[in-house]
Amino acid sequence: MIGYLRDYANAITALACLCAVVALFLTLNGKIELGVAAMLWTWFLDHWDGHVARKTIALRRPGAAKFGKSFDGFVDLIHGVVFPAVIIMLVGQGTPLSLLASMLLTLAGTIRLSYFENVGLTADARFTGIPVSYDTPLLAILLLARPQIVDDVFPTVVSLAFVILALLHVTTAIRVPAIRGTGVPIATGFAIAGSAALVMISQPGVQR
Repeated sequence: MIGYLRDYANAITALACLCAVVALFLTLNGKIELGVAAMLWTWFLDHWDGHVARKTIALRRPGAAKFGKSFDGFVDLIHGVVFPAVIIMLVGQGTPLSLLASMLLTLAGTIRLSYFENVGLTADARFTGIPVSYDTPLLAILLLARPQIVDDVFPTVVSLAFVILALLHVTTAIRVPAIRGTGVPIATGFAIAGSAALVMISQPGVQR
């Protein structure tokens, strides 16, 4: 089984998985901004594994692609569904709305991932509905905007944002282009800049 990680794309997915564990560790130890910063690395690595897989398709061992598809799906579940749900619960501090948002996101996210596993992209390389990979960047944007939002209102903003996103995950009325080609380094730049900004605001005295 470990031999599948000798595949370049699968090795990147493994690195993304480790970053996700670091993100959960930081978050569950009260360092939410640092946790989201680490999860942004999982997010951009999730794009690179697909990019590398397409570029090295002729070099991949038999079965590596099939293994990689499932492996990538499990990492997507962590960074696109489980992690945002945990953040919503922690930020919401036990409110009914945060529970509702977490439930809707988890249900919609798993439905969406199952749909993609069986149907895949459309003929023109688009996702049906908003992919769960948009969840972590949204968390980053919300946390970066947090100093401009009233403290008592912020948990509600987060919960409502993800209630809406959960519905968009399972809609069939939206087609979203896959991040490919030049989109991959752009996403990487956003992730690196976003993670650096989150590290900065996590420092004592920076947040209000």
